[in-house]
Formats: sequence, structure tokens, C-alpha cells
Amino acid sequence: MSRRSLADTRRLLPYVIAAAGGFLLAYTIVFFFIFPSRLVPEELKVPNVLGLTYDDAVHKLTAAGLKAEQGESRFNVGSPKTTVLQETPAAGAPAARGSKVVLDISAGERRTEVPNVVGLAQEQAQLALEKVGLTMGDVTMHESPLPRGEVLASTPVAGTQAVLPSIVTLVVSAGPSTIVVPDLVGQPFAQAKSAIEQLGLRTAVITVDSAAAYPEGTIVSQSPAGGTSVEAGTGVSLTVAGRLP
Repeated sequence: MSRRSLADTRRLLPYVIAAAGGFLLAYTIVFFFIFPSRLVPEELKVPNVLGLTYDDAVHKLTAAGLKAEQGESRFNVGSPKTTVLQETPAAGAPAARGSKVVLDISAGERRTEVPNVVGLAQEQAQLALEKVGLTMGDVTMHESPLPRGEVLASTPVAGTQAVLPSIVTLVVSAGPSTIVVPDLVGQPFAQAKSAIEQLGLRTAVITVDSAAAYPEGTIVSQSPAGGTSVEAGTGVSLTVAGRLP
């Protein structure tokens, strides 16, 4: 290259640099100010929509430049139907304009009807309650002419719509204050013992009579005698033929 050409190049270099710089500046202005929404995603913060109805949450997210999408629906105690339970991304998280926020909503409170357990034995009542998702709570014994252990009342009463999980308390018969002792002589020991306990009495002293003229394992005598009125919880002593079964 001749000296003249080199000198001409040096004279033009500042103009080339200025032109390149001007082009770069113009490109930057266009990029950031004329087409910002197309070229640079705008970052937002996800608003808090927990506790709102789904429709209100959708409106709030749309106003913030985001899209709502329904996610899981599940039963929730204390949350009315369609209440937003969870949002993903979480409130306060950064999100690009137009991005999706998934909302899990409440399907409402799960309910069941309290079954009628009055007249059932306590154990049967418990099974009936558990079958529909309820739990048996406190059991109160109340003096009654009805058999011991029979359910007299429930709270809530039968037919009530109860939110799950819920507890049902029972009032159960303690039996009458006085009980007539049944005649047990001649009955098998196991049958006699069961009859005593079902009436609210208890088995007291058991004596074995190996010389008794009764089939082995049957009741030879009892005390108090059959037909005697006694208080609930009184012990009945039995004499059994031969040996205990």
C-alpha cells in the first residue's frame, strides 16, 4: 500500500468509527424503545390470589398481565367451593407477561349424613359411624330400663349433615338401677356368664362341684338366686358341675 493510500485510510477511520457508533446507537434505540414488548419480555410479580374465588382470581391475574389456569380441585374444611387454595408460581414470584398461573381450588366441604344408631349396641353404632367416615366420640352412660350398652341418643342427631371429619357423641344405657337376677341353673357356664354381663351384673366367685348330678360345665347353683332384685354391678356367684369348660 502506498503512503498516500495509507494516509487516506487514516483520514477516513474516524468517520468509519463514528458511522459504526451511530448505527449501534440507532439499533439500541429501536430495540429498547420502539419494540420493547416484542423483543424484551416484561417481568412481573405474581399477585396474591389465595382465598379469592376462582373468577375473582382470574380477573386479578388478567389485570396483572398473566393468564389463569384451573388446576386440582379438592375438598377442604372451612373453604367454600371454588376458593383458591394454592397458586403456582407462588405469590410474589417473578413471571413474564402473559405467562400461566395454575390455581388449585376448593371443591367445598365434604359432608355426610349422620346415620341413625339409636337402639344399636355401642359396638354396632361405632361401626355404623365409621362406615360413613365419622368418628365415635365421648360415650355417656345413663340409667335406663333398656339393655345395658344400647344407644339412647347421638349428637348430632340422625339425619344431620356433618362436615368430615366430625365426631359423634353417644348416650348409652347403663341398664336399670335394679336388675332381676336370671335363673341360671342348668345353663352352660359360658352362656350364664354372658347373660349376667349383658344385664349389667358381673361374675363373682366361681366354685367347681365335681360330685354334682349335672352335666359337666353347667350351673348347679347361684347366689343371689334367680328372681332376686339387685343393684347394677352386683356380683353373682356360680357353682359349676365337674370342671370349668
